Amino acid sequence: MFASRTGFVFDEHFLAHDTGVEAQVKTRTGTFSVSPEAHPSSSFIIQRIKEFLDGTGLTERMLSIPARMATEDELAVYHTRAYIAGIQACAAGGPSQGAWGDVDEETVLSAASYEAALYAAGGGMNAVSAVLEGRVHNAYALLRPPCHHAMSNHAMGFCLFNNTVIAAHHARNRYGLERIMIVDWDVHHGNGTQDAFYQDHGVLFCSLHQQNWYPKLAGELEQVGSGAGLGSTVNIPLPPGTGDRGYRAAFEQLVVPIGRQFRPQLILVTAGQDASWLDPLAQMMMSMAGYRTIASLMVDLAEDVCAGRLVLLQAGGYSAAYVPYCTVGAVEALTNVETGIIDLYAGSAELERSQTILEPQTLAALAAARRWHRQWWNV
Repeated sequence: MFASRTGFVFDEHFLAHDTGVEAQVKTRTGTFSVSPEAHPSSSFIIQRIKEFLDGTGLTERMLSIPARMATEDELAVYHTRAYIAGIQACAAGGPSQGAWGDVDEETVLSAASYEAALYAAGGGMNAVSAVLEGRVHNAYALLRPPCHHAMSNHAMGFCLFNNTVIAAHHARNRYGLERIMIVDWDVHHGNGTQDAFYQDHGVLFCSLHQQNWYPKLAGELEQVGSGAGLGSTVNIPLPPGTGDRGYRAAFEQLVVPIGRQFRPQLILVTAGQDASWLDPLAQMMMSMAGYRTIASLMVDLAEDVCAGRLVLLQAGGYSAAYVPYCTVGAVEALTNVETGIIDLYAGSAELERSQTILEPQTLAALAAARRWHRQWWNV
Protein backbone atom coordinates (compact mmCIF):
# COMPACT_ATOMS: atom_id res chain seq x y z
CA MET A 1 0.00 0.00 0.00
CA PHE A 2 1.37 3.40 -0.95
CA ALA A 3 1.85 5.86 1.91
CA SER A 4 1.28 8.60 -0.67
CA ARG A 5 -0.52 7.96 -3.92
CA THR A 6 1.23 10.80 -5.75
CA GLY A 7 4.77 12.17 -5.75
CA PHE A 8 5.57 15.83 -6.25
CA VAL A 9 8.73 17.48 -7.57
CA PHE A 10 9.45 21.14 -6.98
CA ASP A 11 12.69 22.98 -6.34
CA GLU A 12 13.48 26.64 -5.70
CA HIS A 13 16.17 26.44 -8.38
CA PHE A 14 13.37 26.40 -10.98
CA LEU A 15 12.36 29.93 -9.99
CA ALA A 16 15.89 31.25 -10.57
CA HIS A 17 15.44 30.90 -14.33
CA ASP A 18 14.68 34.57 -14.92
CA THR A 19 13.11 35.44 -18.27
CA GLY A 20 12.86 39.13 -17.42
CA VAL A 21 10.30 41.61 -18.70
CA GLU A 22 9.14 43.02 -22.00
CA ALA A 23 9.20 46.81 -22.14
CA GLN A 24 10.39 47.73 -25.65
CA VAL A 25 8.04 48.39 -28.55
CA LYS A 26 9.54 48.23 -32.04
CA THR A 27 8.55 50.59 -34.82
CA ARG A 28 9.77 50.85 -38.39
CA THR A 29 12.19 53.57 -37.36
CA GLY A 30 13.27 52.53 -33.86
CA THR A 31 11.85 51.63 -30.47
CA PHE A 32 10.18 53.19 -27.47
CA SER A 33 9.70 52.06 -23.87
CA VAL A 34 6.50 51.28 -21.99
CA SER A 35 5.73 49.97 -18.52
CA PRO A 36 7.29 46.50 -18.24
CA GLU A 37 5.27 43.32 -18.46
CA ALA A 38 6.57 39.91 -17.41
CA HIS A 39 7.84 37.61 -20.13
CA PRO A 40 5.14 35.03 -21.06
CA SER A 41 7.20 32.23 -19.51
CA SER A 42 7.59 33.96 -16.17
CA SER A 43 8.63 32.16 -12.98
CA PHE A 44 5.67 33.90 -11.34
CA ILE A 45 3.32 31.36 -12.93
CA ILE A 46 5.17 28.37 -11.46
CA GLN A 47 5.34 30.13 -8.11
CA ARG A 48 1.56 30.66 -8.17
CA ILE A 49 0.96 27.01 -9.07
CA LYS A 50 3.00 25.93 -6.06
CA GLU A 51 1.06 28.33 -3.83
CA PHE A 52 -2.24 26.94 -5.16
CA LEU A 53 -1.14 23.37 -4.46
CA ASP A 54 -0.07 24.42 -0.96
CA GLY A 55 -3.28 26.34 -0.30
CA THR A 56 -5.58 23.54 -1.41
CA GLY A 57 -3.73 21.04 0.78
CA LEU A 58 -2.59 18.97 -2.19
CA THR A 59 1.12 19.46 -1.48
CA GLU A 60 0.88 17.89 1.97
CA ARG A 61 -0.99 14.91 0.51
CA MET A 62 1.85 14.18 -1.91
CA LEU A 63 5.28 12.70 -1.26
CA SER A 64 7.98 15.29 -1.84
CA ILE A 65 10.52 14.06 -4.38
CA PRO A 66 13.74 16.09 -4.49
CA ALA A 67 15.13 17.37 -7.74
CA ARG A 68 18.80 17.07 -8.63
CA MET A 69 21.17 18.29 -11.29
CA ALA A 70 21.22 16.12 -14.39
CA THR A 71 24.67 15.04 -15.51
CA GLU A 72 26.13 15.78 -18.92
CA ASP A 73 25.89 12.09 -19.80
CA GLU A 74 22.18 12.10 -18.95
CA LEU A 75 21.54 15.15 -21.12
CA ALA A 76 23.61 13.67 -23.94
CA VAL A 77 21.09 10.89 -24.58
CA TYR A 78 19.53 13.51 -26.89
CA HIS A 79 21.42 16.80 -26.79
CA THR A 80 24.90 17.13 -28.27
CA ARG A 81 27.71 17.76 -25.82
CA ALA A 82 28.67 20.87 -27.76
CA TYR A 83 25.12 22.19 -27.34
CA ILE A 84 25.15 21.51 -23.59
CA ALA A 85 28.36 23.52 -23.27
CA GLY A 86 26.92 26.22 -25.52
CA ILE A 87 23.84 26.62 -23.31
CA GLN A 88 26.04 26.89 -20.24
CA ALA A 89 28.14 29.58 -21.91
CA CYS A 90 25.10 31.44 -23.22
CA ALA A 91 23.56 31.57 -19.72
CA ALA A 92 26.83 33.07 -18.49
CA GLY A 93 26.59 35.87 -21.05
CA GLY A 94 28.11 34.18 -24.07
CA PRO A 95 26.81 34.11 -27.65
CA SER A 96 23.39 32.70 -28.46
CA GLN A 97 24.59 30.82 -31.52
CA GLY A 98 27.66 29.10 -32.86
CA ALA A 99 28.92 25.82 -34.26
CA TRP A 100 27.32 24.17 -31.22
CA GLY A 101 23.77 25.26 -32.19
CA ASP A 102 21.62 28.22 -31.22
CA VAL A 103 19.03 29.77 -28.94
CA ASP A 104 16.12 31.52 -30.67
CA GLU A 105 15.40 35.15 -29.86
CA GLU A 106 12.29 34.48 -27.76
CA THR A 107 14.04 31.99 -25.45
CA VAL A 108 15.55 34.16 -22.73
CA LEU A 109 18.40 32.93 -20.53
CA SER A 110 19.72 34.42 -17.30
CA ALA A 111 22.78 33.63 -15.19
CA ALA A 112 20.90 30.91 -13.26
CA SER A 113 19.11 29.39 -16.26
CA TYR A 114 21.62 26.62 -16.97
CA GLU A 115 21.54 25.35 -13.38
CA ALA A 116 17.73 25.60 -13.30
CA ALA A 117 17.54 23.55 -16.49
CA LEU A 118 19.82 20.89 -15.01
CA TYR A 119 17.58 20.65 -11.95
CA ALA A 120 14.46 20.45 -14.14
CA ALA A 121 15.87 17.57 -16.16
CA GLY A 122 17.04 15.84 -12.98
CA GLY A 123 13.68 16.43 -11.32
CA GLY A 124 11.88 14.72 -14.17
CA MET A 125 14.17 11.71 -13.92
CA ASN A 126 13.68 11.53 -10.15
CA ALA A 127 9.91 11.54 -10.63
CA VAL A 128 10.24 8.59 -13.02
CA SER A 129 12.47 6.74 -10.54
CA ALA A 130 9.99 7.24 -7.69
CA VAL A 131 7.18 5.78 -9.78
CA LEU A 132 9.14 2.86 -11.25
CA GLU A 133 10.61 1.94 -7.86
CA GLY A 134 7.13 1.89 -6.32
CA ARG A 135 7.61 4.72 -3.85
CA VAL A 136 4.54 6.44 -5.32
CA HIS A 137 1.77 5.45 -7.68
CA ASN A 138 2.15 8.45 -9.98
CA ALA A 139 3.83 11.86 -9.88
CA TYR A 140 3.55 15.51 -10.86
CA ALA A 141 6.80 17.35 -11.58
CA LEU A 142 6.36 21.14 -11.45
CA LEU A 143 9.40 21.81 -13.63
CA ARG A 144 10.90 24.96 -15.09
CA PRO A 145 12.17 25.75 -17.69
CA PRO A 146 9.79 23.81 -19.98
CA CYS A 147 11.00 21.28 -22.45
CA HIS A 148 9.21 19.93 -25.50
CA HIS A 149 10.46 22.34 -28.19
CA ALA A 150 14.14 21.78 -27.31
CA MET A 151 15.97 20.00 -30.13
CA SER A 152 19.29 18.22 -29.92
CA ASN A 153 21.19 21.44 -30.62
CA HIS A 154 18.51 24.15 -30.73
CA ALA A 155 16.77 25.97 -27.87
CA MET A 156 13.42 27.35 -28.91
CA GLY A 157 9.95 28.17 -27.63
CA PHE A 158 11.26 28.94 -24.10
CA CYS A 159 12.80 25.43 -23.87
CA LEU A 160 16.47 24.59 -23.15
CA PHE A 161 16.70 20.83 -22.46
CA ASN A 162 14.00 18.32 -23.32
CA ASN A 163 12.95 17.03 -19.90
CA THR A 164 10.42 14.59 -21.39
CA VAL A 165 12.92 12.98 -23.75
CA ILE A 166 15.51 12.73 -20.99
CA ALA A 167 12.97 11.18 -18.60
CA ALA A 168 11.98 8.59 -21.21
CA HIS A 169 15.60 7.61 -21.84
CA HIS A 170 16.14 7.40 -18.08
CA ALA A 171 13.28 4.91 -17.82
CA ARG A 172 14.87 2.84 -20.56
CA ASN A 173 18.51 3.04 -19.59
CA ARG A 174 18.13 2.57 -15.85
CA TYR A 175 15.03 0.39 -15.61
CA GLY A 176 15.05 -1.47 -18.91
CA LEU A 177 11.61 -0.39 -20.11
CA GLU A 178 10.82 -1.34 -23.68
CA ARG A 179 7.53 0.51 -24.30
CA ILE A 180 6.91 4.10 -23.19
CA MET A 181 3.98 6.30 -24.16
CA ILE A 182 4.38 10.07 -24.23
CA VAL A 183 1.20 12.14 -24.33
CA ASP A 184 1.80 15.82 -25.05
CA TRP A 185 -1.28 17.93 -24.31
CA ASP A 186 0.56 21.26 -24.43
CA VAL A 187 -1.25 23.49 -26.94
CA HIS A 188 1.93 23.84 -29.02
CA HIS A 189 3.35 20.87 -30.87
CA GLY A 190 6.20 19.04 -29.13
CA ASN A 191 8.53 19.12 -32.11
CA GLY A 192 11.64 18.30 -30.08
CA THR A 193 10.07 15.22 -28.51
CA GLN A 194 8.80 14.10 -31.89
CA ASP A 195 12.27 14.50 -33.38
CA ALA A 196 13.88 12.43 -30.62
CA PHE A 197 11.69 9.37 -31.19
CA TYR A 198 10.62 9.70 -34.81
CA GLN A 199 12.34 6.47 -35.84
CA ASP A 200 11.80 4.64 -32.56
CA HIS A 201 9.14 1.93 -32.31
CA GLY A 202 9.56 1.63 -28.54
CA VAL A 203 8.22 5.11 -27.79
CA LEU A 204 4.69 6.08 -28.76
CA PHE A 205 4.48 9.87 -29.08
CA CYS A 206 0.95 11.27 -29.10
CA SER A 207 0.50 15.03 -29.40
CA LEU A 208 -2.71 17.07 -29.18
CA HIS A 209 -2.18 20.67 -30.21
CA GLN A 210 -3.72 23.66 -31.94
CA GLN A 211 -3.42 23.09 -35.66
CA ASN A 212 -1.25 25.32 -37.84
CA TRP A 213 0.13 27.11 -34.80
CA TYR A 214 3.63 26.76 -33.30
CA PRO A 215 6.11 25.67 -34.49
CA LYS A 216 5.34 26.31 -38.14
CA LEU A 217 4.60 23.13 -40.13
CA ALA A 218 5.00 20.95 -37.03
CA GLY A 219 2.50 18.35 -35.87
CA GLU A 220 0.74 17.59 -39.15
CA LEU A 221 -1.26 14.37 -39.44
CA GLU A 222 1.17 13.14 -42.08
CA GLN A 223 4.07 13.22 -39.61
CA VAL A 224 3.78 9.63 -38.38
CA GLY A 225 7.36 8.49 -37.84
CA SER A 226 9.75 6.76 -40.20
CA GLY A 227 11.66 3.53 -40.49
CA ALA A 228 11.13 1.35 -37.43
CA GLY A 229 9.07 4.16 -35.89
CA LEU A 230 6.46 4.33 -38.65
CA GLY A 231 3.06 4.79 -37.00
CA SER A 232 4.53 5.49 -33.55
CA THR A 233 4.10 9.25 -33.91
CA VAL A 234 0.43 10.17 -33.52
CA ASN A 235 -0.37 13.81 -34.17
CA ILE A 236 -3.86 15.09 -33.43
CA PRO A 237 -4.09 18.71 -34.64
CA LEU A 238 -7.23 20.41 -33.32
CA PRO A 239 -8.99 23.61 -34.41
CA PRO A 240 -9.28 26.75 -32.28
CA GLY A 241 -12.21 26.60 -29.88
CA THR A 242 -12.02 22.84 -29.33
CA GLY A 243 -12.96 23.19 -25.65
CA ASP A 244 -13.48 20.58 -22.94
CA ARG A 245 -15.83 18.31 -24.90
CA GLY A 246 -13.58 18.26 -27.94
CA TYR A 247 -10.50 17.39 -25.90
CA ARG A 248 -12.37 14.66 -24.06
CA ALA A 249 -13.51 13.22 -27.38
CA ALA A 250 -9.93 13.29 -28.70
CA PHE A 251 -8.74 11.32 -25.70
CA GLU A 252 -11.61 8.85 -25.79
CA GLN A 253 -11.53 8.30 -29.55
CA LEU A 254 -7.77 8.31 -30.16
CA VAL A 255 -5.37 8.62 -27.23
CA VAL A 256 -6.89 6.01 -24.93
CA PRO A 257 -7.65 3.34 -27.59
CA ILE A 258 -4.17 3.68 -29.09
CA GLY A 259 -2.60 3.53 -25.63
CA ARG A 260 -4.49 0.34 -24.84
CA GLN A 261 -3.21 -1.24 -28.05
CA PHE A 262 0.38 -0.13 -27.46
CA ARG A 263 0.31 -1.18 -23.78
CA PRO A 264 3.18 0.95 -22.48
CA GLN A 265 5.06 0.14 -19.30
CA LEU A 266 5.08 3.83 -18.35
CA ILE A 267 3.12 6.89 -19.46
CA LEU A 268 4.72 10.33 -19.49
CA VAL A 269 2.61 13.44 -20.03
CA THR A 270 4.07 16.72 -21.21
CA ALA A 271 1.53 18.74 -19.26
CA GLY A 272 1.23 22.24 -20.63
CA GLN A 273 -1.91 23.96 -19.36
CA ASP A 274 -1.86 26.49 -22.23
CA ALA A 275 -4.97 25.19 -23.99
CA SER A 276 -7.00 27.04 -21.35
CA TRP A 277 -9.58 29.58 -22.43
CA LEU A 278 -7.62 32.39 -20.75
CA ASP A 279 -4.23 31.61 -22.28
CA PRO A 280 -2.74 34.53 -24.26
CA LEU A 281 -0.79 32.28 -26.65
CA ALA A 282 -3.58 30.06 -27.99
CA GLN A 283 -7.35 29.80 -28.51
CA MET A 284 -8.40 26.32 -27.40
CA MET A 285 -10.93 27.15 -24.66
CA MET A 286 -10.21 24.44 -22.06
CA SER A 287 -11.32 24.86 -18.43
CA MET A 288 -10.08 23.57 -15.08
CA ALA A 289 -12.74 20.85 -15.25
CA GLY A 290 -11.50 19.88 -18.70
CA TYR A 291 -7.98 19.36 -17.43
CA ARG A 292 -9.29 17.30 -14.53
CA THR A 293 -11.12 15.12 -17.07
CA ILE A 294 -8.22 14.44 -19.41
CA ALA A 295 -5.89 13.79 -16.47
CA SER A 296 -8.44 11.32 -15.10
CA LEU A 297 -8.51 9.56 -18.46
CA MET A 298 -4.72 9.25 -18.30
CA VAL A 299 -4.92 7.89 -14.74
CA ASP A 300 -7.47 5.29 -15.89
CA LEU A 301 -5.37 4.33 -18.91
CA ALA A 302 -2.27 3.92 -16.75
CA GLU A 303 -4.21 1.73 -14.31
CA ASP A 304 -5.39 -0.37 -17.22
CA VAL A 305 -2.08 -0.92 -19.00
CA CYS A 306 0.87 -0.26 -16.68
CA ALA A 307 -0.14 -0.63 -13.03
CA GLY A 308 -0.83 3.10 -12.73
CA ARG A 309 2.69 4.24 -13.63
CA LEU A 310 2.13 7.82 -14.79
CA VAL A 311 4.29 10.96 -14.59
CA LEU A 312 3.12 14.45 -15.53
CA LEU A 313 5.88 16.95 -16.38
CA GLN A 314 4.99 20.65 -16.30
CA ALA A 315 5.39 22.39 -19.66
CA GLY A 316 3.69 25.55 -20.98
CA GLY A 317 0.81 27.67 -19.72
CA TYR A 318 0.91 31.46 -19.81
CA SER A 319 -2.13 32.74 -17.96
CA ALA A 320 -0.86 33.55 -14.48
CA ALA A 321 -4.47 33.87 -13.36
CA TYR A 322 -5.74 30.55 -14.68
CA VAL A 323 -2.91 28.04 -15.17
CA PRO A 324 -2.84 27.29 -11.40
CA TYR A 325 -6.53 26.35 -11.47
CA CYS A 326 -6.01 24.01 -14.43
CA THR A 327 -2.97 22.43 -12.79
CA VAL A 328 -4.93 21.84 -9.58
CA GLY A 329 -7.55 20.08 -11.70
CA ALA A 330 -4.91 17.73 -13.14
CA VAL A 331 -3.34 17.04 -9.74
CA GLU A 332 -6.76 16.33 -8.23
CA ALA A 333 -7.07 13.52 -10.76
CA LEU A 334 -3.66 12.08 -9.84
CA THR A 335 -4.32 12.18 -6.11
CA ASN A 336 -7.99 11.22 -6.33
CA VAL A 337 -8.71 14.18 -4.05
CA GLU A 338 -11.45 16.76 -4.63
CA THR A 339 -10.18 19.99 -3.09
CA GLY A 340 -13.39 21.96 -3.47
CA ILE A 341 -11.63 24.82 -5.22
CA ILE A 342 -14.08 26.92 -7.24
CA ASP A 343 -13.20 27.89 -10.81
CA LEU A 344 -11.99 31.46 -11.10
CA TYR A 345 -14.86 32.35 -13.44
CA ALA A 346 -17.57 30.04 -12.11
CA GLY A 347 -20.97 31.14 -13.36
CA SER A 348 -19.68 33.11 -16.35
CA ALA A 349 -21.09 32.57 -19.82
CA GLU A 350 -17.57 32.23 -21.24
CA LEU A 351 -16.67 29.39 -18.89
CA GLU A 352 -19.94 27.59 -19.60
CA ARG A 353 -19.29 27.90 -23.32
CA SER A 354 -15.76 26.54 -22.93
CA GLN A 355 -17.15 23.49 -21.12
CA THR A 356 -19.97 22.75 -23.57
CA ILE A 357 -18.79 23.86 -27.01
CA LEU A 358 -18.40 21.12 -29.65
CA GLU A 359 -18.16 22.64 -33.10
CA PRO A 360 -18.43 20.84 -36.48
CA GLN A 361 -14.80 21.77 -37.19
CA THR A 362 -13.69 19.81 -34.13
CA LEU A 363 -15.76 16.76 -35.07
CA ALA A 364 -14.34 16.91 -38.58
CA ALA A 365 -10.76 17.15 -37.28
CA LEU A 366 -11.29 14.13 -35.05
CA ALA A 367 -12.84 12.14 -37.88
CA ALA A 368 -9.91 13.00 -40.13
CA ALA A 369 -7.43 11.96 -37.43
CA ARG A 370 -9.19 8.64 -36.92
CA ARG A 371 -9.24 7.92 -40.66
CA TRP A 372 -5.56 8.73 -40.96
CA HIS A 373 -4.27 6.86 -37.93
CA ARG A 374 -6.44 3.84 -38.74
CA GLN A 375 -3.61 2.84 -41.04
CA TRP A 376 -1.68 1.79 -37.90
CA TRP A 377 -4.22 1.64 -35.07
CA ASN A 378 -7.74 0.37 -34.50
CA VAL A 379 -9.55 3.66 -33.90
